[in-house]
Amino acid sequence: MIFGALYVPAFLVLNGLLYVSAWGSAYLSIIILITYLSFRPGSVLHPNNIVFAFFALYVVVPSSISLFLSLVGWTYVLPGGQQVFWDEMSKYVLFQAEFTFLVLFFCFRAFIGREGGALPKFSELKIIKPPIYALFAANVLLVFLFLQATGGVAQWVTNYSVTYLSGRAGHGGLNFILITVGNALVFCLGLWTQRAGNAKALPITLTIISIGLQAFAGGFKGRFFILMVLFLTPWLVRLRPNLKTILLSSVGFFVLLYLTTLVRTGGFYASSAYFLEMLINYFNAYQLHDFIVTTRDSGFLQTTGQVFTKPLQVIGRLGSDADFDLSVMLTKEFYPDHWYRESATQQWPLDTDLYLNFHGFLLSWAPLAIYALIISRLHESAVVRGNVWLMPIFMAEFIRLFSMLRGTLIPWDVFILALQYPAIYIFIRNCIRVDSHGS
Repeated sequence: MIFGALYVPAFLVLNGLLYVSAWGSAYLSIIILITYLSFRPGSVLHPNNIVFAFFALYVVVPSSISLFLSLVGWTYVLPGGQQVFWDEMSKYVLFQAEFTFLVLFFCFRAFIGREGGALPKFSELKIIKPPIYALFAANVLLVFLFLQATGGVAQWVTNYSVTYLSGRAGHGGLNFILITVGNALVFCLGLWTQRAGNAKALPITLTIISIGLQAFAGGFKGRFFILMVLFLTPWLVRLRPNLKTILLSSVGFFVLLYLTTLVRTGGFYASSAYFLEMLINYFNAYQLHDFIVTTRDSGFLQTTGQVFTKPLQVIGRLGSDADFDLSVMLTKEFYPDHWYRESATQQWPLDTDLYLNFHGFLLSWAPLAIYALIISRLHESAVVRGNVWLMPIFMAEFIRLFSMLRGTLIPWDVFILALQYPAIYIFIRNCIRVDSHGS
């Protein structure tokens, strides 16, 4: 613990300053930072690293840049000018963000006791190569079919951003299969690479091809990061974070974010000024939440029924324009052109889901604690007890924790995940086995 006994009085003082200051977000950022540094997890795969990463990206980074630009009298250069106003945000929004962060952070800390990885020794893992080759071939074929079905390879190459946003509509089933195969394949390739000794050339080559194809079809930014984490799992499970690692990882993340943003937007944000302002505008979830808090009352289970929309659409009981996701519903309301012209959404944070369905502060602690308990038990089975076949499923949930924090507690694709996770488990069982005699 970095701050020791000073944490509680510092916490109380900072909350007082948060309440009285126009830039309360600055003090919220400090609270997030000192909480993480004071109770920093002992392993990279602890869920609190994702909790911190989300709030660092969606609160600390954009609010700090916004404060800095305000202090230097910055003139905004992006079309549309300044769009996010951290100094005008409702105190309710700031305190709810703090509440959600603290409940999740300390629940995970309480529910996860041991953090050491107890995976079977990697020397006891036998890599079954024929099914991995089959997955690789299926991955290449599926990416090609997906690109052809959503506009054609030429259209993806020449008009990537528009094709990615608008061409995928109606091909969710194919995309689901593509993601399932890709996740299983990359995880297996990571284990193969770790076990390959000096013969890493083949699995690394297959990995580069697989991740490149999957990232291209999946929009680069989010998909690339997910696949890299899955590939690196055999190393991450043993890794213990320190401040240097955290700093270098953060720098690497923003470099990759810059590069993938250039690819996805055709170089629009190439200049440093544009990219700096993009970091404020892109991580705008709490500005969006402020729209909700200041225009409507909190409620109970107002939108949770949307989870059944997709199944009901499949059987013809609901129309194609029925709301299946909170962010889609609110994008239609606040940014209709984004949805109806570009098939794109703004992303409201989990706090909006909790505000509309659990009365915000009043009841949200309960579903948050239950969620933390479920993920903690999965962590115990996969990481602590060493169930290698559950590892990619835990990793998927470990990564999805970030998406959950910028979405809803129960996602619209929960029934798809209920099919996807068993499929991944079966793939891994066929590709990776434990062989006490070595391989």
